Amino acid sequence: MRAVLCTLVLLVSLCSRPASAISDYTDLWWTPAEPGWGVNFAQQGNALFATFYVYAIDGRSVWFTAQMSRDGSGDRFTGPLYRITGTFYGAPAWGGYNIVQAGTATFNASSSTTATLDYNVDGVVVSKSIERLTLAPLSVAGVYIGGVSGRRLGCGTDGNPIIEPMQFDVQHSTVTNDIRIDQISTATFKLVCRMEGRATQLGRLLTVSNASYACIDGWEAPARIYNLRPTPAGFEGQWVSDAGEGCIESGQFSGVTQFP
Repeated sequence: MRAVLCTLVLLVSLCSRPASAISDYTDLWWTPAEPGWGVNFAQQGNALFATFYVYAIDGRSVWFTAQMSRDGSGDRFTGPLYRITGTFYGAPAWGGYNIVQAGTATFNASSSTTATLDYNVDGVVVSKSIERLTLAPLSVAGVYIGGVSGRRLGCGTDGNPIIEPMQFDVQHSTVTNDIRIDQISTATFKLVCRMEGRATQLGRLLTVSNASYACIDGWEAPARIYNLRPTPAGFEGQWVSDAGEGCIESGQFSGVTQFP
């Protein structure tokens, strides 16, 4: 029955390969209970560059950088931390800079939006729980052309993964952060699956922790939508849905904006 549904209605969310859950941590991060300091992270592949804006023992502002790399295959990055001094910003000519290692830093993600930052400077050890800092509301509303890839495991009807095209009609209120994602078959132009719920935003990412999720084959279970964000060309996100008794569906979706 599942193979028939996949053929007839391109129900990709049931039949396709799951996505990698590794996130891009590029963002501004902070500790909400301690406003006034933070860390900027810029990630390129397995490299994570950090700029700290913090304060010295006399209360004066000071900054450090860290050049970290992924430690293994998980979401932990570690590397040297540097103190940098250089030419006065108002100097008429650039006179160079001086960089000296002052310690080490480790970024260990607990989710795509939260992490632990451990670092030491001249023997002073610091450990902070940090999260992404939200500067402005995001919107993923729009109509997109793209695809969904995912699979079910432990459901008794596991089949071969496939990838199929999909149209997405996404409604998003930035006032209430209510989101509805309709997956529409590009072959039949009929609704295949619907996800909807209220999102929370941290930095560049939206998360719907308890979305309702239903498909035309009868699948109906709560879902968690995460890593949901607008992209320069459209939008993307990932999800996991637990139907109970070990039956789990997971995957990703993305699309580019459909022009009229």
